[in-house]
Amino acid sequence: MGAPKAAVPFVSLLAASFVLAASVLAQPGPPAESGSFRAPDLVELISLDPTIRLDVRYATPDNFVKRAVYAEARAFLQRPAAEALARVHRELGKKGYGIVVFDGYRPWSVTKVFWDLTPESDKDFVADPKTGSRHNRGCAVDVSLFELSTGKVVEMPSAYDEPTARSYPTFEGGEKAARERRDVLRKAMEKESFFVLPWEWWHFDYKDWASYPIQNVAFSEIPRVDASRVAYLPQTLDLASARIVDLTYAFDERTIYWPNAKTSFVKQRDFYGKTEGGWFYSSNTICTPEHGGTHFDAPIHFSEGKESTADVPVGQLIGAAVVIDVTAQAAKDRDYRLTADDVKAWEARNGRIPKGAIVLLRTGWGSRYPDRKSYLGDDTPGKTTDLHFPSFGKEAAILLIRERRAGVIGVDTASIDHGPSADFVVHQIAGAASVAGLENVARLEELPETGAFVVALPMKIAGGSGGPLRVVALIPR
Repeated sequence: MGAPKAAVPFVSLLAASFVLAASVLAQPGPPAESGSFRAPDLVELISLDPTIRLDVRYATPDNFVKRAVYAEARAFLQRPAAEALARVHRELGKKGYGIVVFDGYRPWSVTKVFWDLTPESDKDFVADPKTGSRHNRGCAVDVSLFELSTGKVVEMPSAYDEPTARSYPTFEGGEKAARERRDVLRKAMEKESFFVLPWEWWHFDYKDWASYPIQNVAFSEIPRVDASRVAYLPQTLDLASARIVDLTYAFDERTIYWPNAKTSFVKQRDFYGKTEGGWFYSSNTICTPEHGGTHFDAPIHFSEGKESTADVPVGQLIGAAVVIDVTAQAAKDRDYRLTADDVKAWEARNGRIPKGAIVLLRTGWGSRYPDRKSYLGDDTPGKTTDLHFPSFGKEAAILLIRERRAGVIGVDTASIDHGPSADFVVHQIAGAASVAGLENVARLEELPETGAFVVALPMKIAGGSGGPLRVVALIPR
């Protein structure tokens, strides 16, 4: 916030509307400033490195005023500050951390909201709109750390926006490990000319903050970025040190196929042992339907005239992963379908899903594989009318594929449509948009929400509607 804050009691939306109306009449706009300033150049942080994680608290009720004051979960800084923060993020990657952003540029009108919702006795704890704040200048940022290996935000000596002495960057109590992480963050930020606020370990001001004017530009007025560029790939990814996770089930007699598949996986031994020449030799003949085990759905699977397995561009199958977790929902409803609200909740924590992302849905169903009855809901051969398992829902698919323009969607269940589906609408939506599907993906519980890099390469079958898939994830350490 820019100063120590005390908890503000809940203010109803109706009461708040009267407060805001009165404030507009009292002070219609930002304070007039004299002197010369640099031309503002606000940059959306994910345009420089979309692996920077967003947890924009003021776009949710999880903040000290207990209501959302931003209409969008986005974060901006003036270009020099934004570029410096991206460098901090990359440098911290060498230590296994990434930057999570709680707040950056803040329109002056929001500072006015904070002022008007704060009791007179606590005005010292918020920025005065008569003078504005460094957030209003686009040169202040509230940040913490997350672990690249797990995607989890780390514990610090205090919570974000906590109005206690634990929030001081010099606080010496609490757990030693938490203080050490706080100091790692501070050291990395100060190396790039950010300076911590004396009473908030998370708040850093960029050195040139006084060179920029107070602004009141709404987030909606700032053009969105196209995050489909190669810059989305983890810039700290070192193949030599990255953790590799195999997301593929082995093909064998236990491999799960759709119940009405005419055959299953067959491996016939052609030769095994010593040859007449004296050396060892092993060879098999295999036979398998396209759609079983960890496998690939080409767009032509449900869309006539679209790409076959061999025709899907390889570049579409290699990229940054977005992992959406609905394990809790699926535990309560085995036919659960991902909703558009689930996707938007993920974006509120992590930022907008970029074009070309490989979106993986984690339902927790991998723990059931290869138990056919538990995994599919019914193990009656040939019967497909009583299947029960979670997957993507229609509205979520429309949002992910038509609006966010994901390149691939995948799931840890048997289909990108949920078990009871009779029309396979998600397959239809994906195929029509030339989006590939990955099914029966293994070990998704080991992937963080963001930060993983996925390579999903199917057997290159000319004219195929799918095929066996080897898919792996690389996670920066």
